[in-house]
Amino acid sequence: MTVSISRRDALGGLGGTLALLGAPMAARAADLVQLHVSIVPIFDVAPLFAATAEGYLAAEGLAVSTQAVQGGVVGIPGLVSGAYDICYTNSISVIVALERGIDLRIIALGAPIGDKPPDPGAVLRRKGDPYRTSKDLEGKTIGVNSRKDIMWLVARSWVKATGGDPDKVDYREVPVPQALDALKSKQVDAAIVLEPFLTIGLADPALEFVGWPFNTVLPGMRTAFWVVTGPMADARTATVQGFVRAFRKGVAWVNANIGKEPYFKLVSGYTRIDPNLMQKIHVPQEVAGVDLGPIKELKALMRENGLLNADVDVEAKVFKTG
Repeated sequence: MTVSISRRDALGGLGGTLALLGAPMAARAADLVQLHVSIVPIFDVAPLFAATAEGYLAAEGLAVSTQAVQGGVVGIPGLVSGAYDICYTNSISVIVALERGIDLRIIALGAPIGDKPPDPGAVLRRKGDPYRTSKDLEGKTIGVNSRKDIMWLVARSWVKATGGDPDKVDYREVPVPQALDALKSKQVDAAIVLEPFLTIGLADPALEFVGWPFNTVLPGMRTAFWVVTGPMADARTATVQGFVRAFRKGVAWVNANIGKEPYFKLVSGYTRIDPNLMQKIHVPQEVAGVDLGPIKELKALMRENGLLNADVDVEAKVFKTG
């Protein structure tokens, strides 16, 4: 699915907040540098859409089109091949890529996991099924968006931390927007469901809550990075810096509007979630800088689960904004 963030779409999604800019901006559209961005269509990418809708990217001479993908396993290869200029992906995929010698630069972060629930995602099950604990899920299937990335790691670590054997659970790939359907159609026995789809699931009488896996595994974890390739960071430094400036303004807009109608309209525009339902979603504050948080602990979990063989200096791959 391709989601093109055009000026028209942005104006419609935000109730015409840019309408006063009129023809001059339309005339400039052809002169903007086009960037292709890989995303996962969840609330955490709202700063990018806000940066477009509020004109922050255009002010930097930039415009973006987005491609929704299943996870970093797809996004990073697309970035390296040149299909994308920027990729929103999980931190695990980035660290694995760095260990394999792929030259990436971290330019921004997604919202961190808080110190207490609610998390941006939860384990859900069908009501009436006898899977109340991770121990009960041994021999069963948990839905995650991609194997060998952040949701897979969190699922395994949560199973172990709450008394189950992660090696006795099957982890089946299910795209984030289809997690609820996969659960209700019995393709999986449980699933990690992310916001904004989690709120729908919690309100569904056919489903029940099981646990908060992210907070259980590693409070403060940085689960998502925005990255570019090293060659792009070096050859197109001014473009990347402009994107970062615009993105940080998008972060500020999101943080100022969380819980308000403009935010609900923005996010529902690319997730297709009812704005009224959006009002029930707990949304953490986004971060403007690149504080990697408990990165050592995250790498330790990766080594424990066979995702990392050697230490990786992730801090050295943070893009310098100048």
